[in-house]
Amino acid sequence: MPVLLRQHKIELRKFDKNMKWFQDNYERLRESHADEYVAVNNEEVVMHNKDVRILIKELRNQYEDIGAFVIEFVTKEKYELIL
Repeated sequence: MPVLLRQHKIELRKFDKNMKWFQDNYERLRESHADEYVAVNNEEVVMHNKDVRILIKELRNQYEDIGAFVIEFVTKEKYELIL
């Protein structure tokens, strides 16, 4: 298997872990980061900001690779989707 494909699988696994952590901890995040974008890496919030453009710029300045990071908005209100 080419190294590049192996690296993509590793990044995808990291992203999946970060997304699961984000979903599992959403209620706690609402208490501490309501109405903000959060960046999750290695299953922890590494940065947050109300402006996603500033957040991404700061992440790129601080980290070499943000490919496996989860960047999501945390709402203050609870929403229910009815499908």
